[in-house]
Amino acid sequence: MSRKDLCTSRRAAELLGVTPRTVQLWADAGILQSWKTPGGHRRFTLATVERLARKIHRGEHSRTPLSRRVSDPIRPVRVHVIEDKPSLQKLYAIKIRSWGLPVELRQSMDGYQGLLELGRFKPDLLILDLNLSGVDSVRMIRALAQQKLLQQMQLVVVAARQKPQTLRQIRAISQRIDVLPSPVPFAHLREKMETVVQKLSEQG
Repeated sequence: MSRKDLCTSRRAAELLGVTPRTVQLWADAGILQSWKTPGGHRRFTLATVERLARKIHRGEHSRTPLSRRVSDPIRPVRVHVIEDKPSLQKLYAIKIRSWGLPVELRQSMDGYQGLLELGRFKPDLLILDLNLSGVDSVRMIRALAQQKLLQQMQLVVVAARQKPQTLRQIRAISQRIDVLPSPVPFAHLREKMETVVQKLSEQG
């Protein structure tokens, strides 16, 4: 493999249209395959970066973002839902809208687009489906912790199949992560959202 077939983190970020930190997050989460040189520098193949760029491009045409701003003394709570089932995304939108809370909602249909949006949107509350197709969600959560993003938001994980080993892995990452069963107990989710609203109100 020649040098022209390789990418640095900065070059990969330029090709993908994201920040180098997002590239680092994708690499840690296993979304973008990479390796490190003896000097500790991360490297990617050009083919791998271009393949991910095509996936992101296709995702931008299929995702269904929703944004709602409510006039309120505090800024809206930024809520991001990463869920690959359209029916559940629609249910999230209907339920959250019906609560009348000051919310700005962003929805991503897959883990690739979700990680891209995280860097742009910077949510206060992230709702993540643990069983996303094609993505190791536990590894994604671990990457969020390594990048210190869990300190900046509340994470709620929805797990249809709550395997004890998986739950232990999540608890080991952070005790602050809230794990909910599926179907989603929306009353509990509303309480969580109201807590975030109250926290932002006190900060304001």
